[in-house]
Amino acid sequence: MLSSLRRRAGFPVLAVVWVSLSGSAVVAQEGGGAMFVTVQNPITSETVTRIKNQVNSRVNDAKRPVSTVVFDFNPDGKPAATTDFGSCYSLAEFIAGHRGVNTIAFVHSQVSGHTVLPVLACKELVMRDKTGVLGPIVVEGVEALDAEVRQAAYRKRFNRDDRWPIVQKMFDPNVSLVKGVAKAGGTPRYADAKNEESMKLVAGAVPVNGVQDNQLASYTSGVARQIELANGTADNRREVAELFGLPPLAPDILAGRTPDVYQWTLKGDVDGAMKESVNRVVRDVRKKKGNVLILVLNCGGTDLTVAREMAEDLAKAQAGDDALMILAFVPETAPDAAAVVALGCSEIVMTKPKGEGEKEAEFGNFERYIKSAKSANLDAERKALRDLAEQRGHPGILIDGMLTRELEIVRAKGTGNDRNKTRLMSREDFAAAVKRGEPWVEDKVIKAKGVPLKLNATLAAELGLARATVPTANVKDVTTAYGYGDAKSPDPGMLDRFAEFLRIPAVTIILVMIGFIGLILELKVPGLTVPGIVAALCFILVFWSQSRFSGEMFVLALLLFVLGLVLVGLEIFVLPGFGVCGISGILFMLAGLGLVTLERVPQNTSEWVGFGVRISTYLFAMMGAMVMAFLIAKFLPQVPYANRMMLTPPSDQPHGAESQLPGASAAAELMGAIGTSTTPLRPAGVVRFGEQFVDVVSDGGFVPSGTRVQVIAVEGTRIVVKEV
Repeated sequence: MLSSLRRRAGFPVLAVVWVSLSGSAVVAQEGGGAMFVTVQNPITSETVTRIKNQVNSRVNDAKRPVSTVVFDFNPDGKPAATTDFGSCYSLAEFIAGHRGVNTIAFVHSQVSGHTVLPVLACKELVMRDKTGVLGPIVVEGVEALDAEVRQAAYRKRFNRDDRWPIVQKMFDPNVSLVKGVAKAGGTPRYADAKNEESMKLVAGAVPVNGVQDNQLASYTSGVARQIELANGTADNRREVAELFGLPPLAPDILAGRTPDVYQWTLKGDVDGAMKESVNRVVRDVRKKKGNVLILVLNCGGTDLTVAREMAEDLAKAQAGDDALMILAFVPETAPDAAAVVALGCSEIVMTKPKGEGEKEAEFGNFERYIKSAKSANLDAERKALRDLAEQRGHPGILIDGMLTRELEIVRAKGTGNDRNKTRLMSREDFAAAVKRGEPWVEDKVIKAKGVPLKLNATLAAELGLARATVPTANVKDVTTAYGYGDAKSPDPGMLDRFAEFLRIPAVTIILVMIGFIGLILELKVPGLTVPGIVAALCFILVFWSQSRFSGEMFVLALLLFVLGLVLVGLEIFVLPGFGVCGISGILFMLAGLGLVTLERVPQNTSEWVGFGVRISTYLFAMMGAMVMAFLIAKFLPQVPYANRMMLTPPSDQPHGAESQLPGASAAAELMGAIGTSTTPLRPAGVVRFGEQFVDVVSDGGFVPSGTRVQVIAVEGTRIVVKEV
């Protein structure tokens, strides 16, 4: 019966399927792939050409053929109406011409004007409940079509005598739509109550609920299902796929363009630096007219906020005239942030070795994030990631399972007329559905209670999360699986490559050590200007490479580092000794270096521990720098040529006077003596006692030149004075 309803007089027609009040539909999907095509509004000749190229490239693709095409007639969920009859007729002819392909029209807002024609040309129609509306055909700007054109166009595409009045009602408000049974055969039949010839074929005719007389028809989803125009309801692509037993539907981004492939590998933790770097890669690929980007995910990290922002940027790159098809390739594992990035890509590819017992790639291990996140943050992030997954056509319950230990997930399979339908449900939702009498049976437990969900390549492909699997971790296998040529490498720029090199932890530590060595030498050996220049350059490179992507943290880190330098300078030149200023300055400098690599202030125990580890690393680097600086200062004057860089510091002693360090007995005799400082005491300097110039140290404070001082302590040859 179904086959006879699908065709009449040799023409492809809209399938008629009895639909229950719950909206479930009976549609058999025999293997093959599926694709999702967005029909731009209004439909133009350019739109038709693009769709033809887009569909033909996949239908005729020997490696990735499709047997089902879903046409979305409401881009961005907005109403669609085309006044140009010719372009809509061309598209309808093209859709109806693919007899071996199941064509599905997805209407989730109002579709009117001649856009209705290609909708009717599809074999199946799915509408969104409450917002999906089909008709009217006659709207402002649509020129009247004579009866001959209507017959040649609309009736040809909707070749059903028993339901032709349904379409007429969208043209003519005078049609009075009624439903009865055919006098010959007893099957349901529609007629125009004002047309005697039409009514002669119908018995027991009654008005159709929801269709008003003397008005053009605008069929809501409820009415469309009642008159057997629509097969079912769905809110989004995922539900359309579920309704027809299809794999997840993704738009065909290439749209018939010849693939030009590039590849880029993501390494380390996902952070702001990686996000901006990938954005530059995308811009470079577009600049080179590339249209496919393979992102090899050798990354991780627990900053899911940045990862989600990165995924959203990738999603935006897949739209527009220069849209990129972005493949996420998981060669080994995609934990935490890497899994989030993958969700933003067009399709996910995972490694599945052919050898028995070899480890498959794994997707979605969020253990590190779960251990470090607060419960409130975890719940908010779970909801945000669930929304992201559903927007990308993946079941949101998979994200729930990856972030919720106690959730049990089962795959339910339809029964009877719904046997092609499958759905992932929680154990509680499945039990409730069965209790309500819905036609579901348990097919498989996807996630047991008490353990987080982690998908290997086999299960990810089975659930439709991974679109393809390849035998090795070689990108060449990915391009071969998709029938692409060799992948090229983009060039985001020399500065990016240099910054990436500087961000290598070992390189960063070396720069910090050299910077501290130069800083200490500049302070310890007056006149040796080269170390100061080198120190400034090293710290500038550290801050530039680590913080140019860190946003608001950069300002805080830089201010702390500068404040630390100022405090250390005050300790050395103004407040001699080793007190609060010196210690605070060192700590502020270390804190600045640590914060410059962060996206935000640490918010949980794990992040604070990581921050402490970074500061400790720089502290050890500074301690090593101090040792190296003292060694260099000691031996540099003896190194030929190198000692020429050192300038002899000017003497603070009065002309003709030479300071001396008296012996222990002579020094003891100066106890209590009063003299005048002839040089500033910082804290060391020279004091004149009578005609004798003696090296002394102050009791800790700075003493200007010409100040009266008194000896307060003698320790061997060390003479301590204070201002009097």
